[in-house]
Amino acid sequence: MHYKDVFFAGQHFSIFPNGELYWQRKKTLIISDLHFEKGSFFSETRQFIPPFDTIETLRQLTKFIDDHPVETIIFLGDLVHDKLAFQRMPGKAKELFFHILKKINCTLTVGNHDDASFLRDIGLNLAENIIINDICFSHHATSDKKFSVFGHYHPKVRLKINSRGIWTSCFILNKEKLLMPSYGYFTGGLSIKKLEIQKLFESEYEIYPLTKDRVYRIECKR
Repeated sequence: MHYKDVFFAGQHFSIFPNGELYWQRKKTLIISDLHFEKGSFFSETRQFIPPFDTIETLRQLTKFIDDHPVETIIFLGDLVHDKLAFQRMPGKAKELFFHILKKINCTLTVGNHDDASFLRDIGLNLAENIIINDICFSHHATSDKKFSVFGHYHPKVRLKINSRGIWTSCFILNKEKLLMPSYGYFTGGLSIKKLEIQKLFESEYEIYPLTKDRVYRIECKR
């Protein structure tokens, strides 16, 4: 599978097309904003969206784990879309998820959509943030730490390929911050041109747009 290597906070990471950030030296996978059962949530409000996003997200995650040595997963918040997500989750999706929890050390940095008490009860390690090698992993950006890896915003960018424009998820990083894309199969996104994202990256930064099977790189200066 195609990927791009990046160096952040003195550490070597790899970016993969589905939104995985892989820290090979630590055998650690970082992903953000899976939003389990977002599809079924909207289906219940009569917005008829196929409610199969969770199973597809977990199949995608399982394949990555099967293809790479992973001992730890850090979920950067918003694992579920709402408090009743697990009640609506299909049996096969639950089976896949609990299989992952059983064999891999998983920690969730709690996001604004997460039901902390329930997620702790099913066996997830919960934290506000995790600090490894001076890097703070959390759902929201941290201003009091030198290096921050975070999610929440679901960044997207317009990418032109062979004269055709596509709207796609992306990573954004500079020397101090690394913003993750959403990993969920159906999550939507926020343009990187929006003020909420622009104010986080005020100088030189890099964008890594993702397509189905490739990672691109764009240098940006402001």
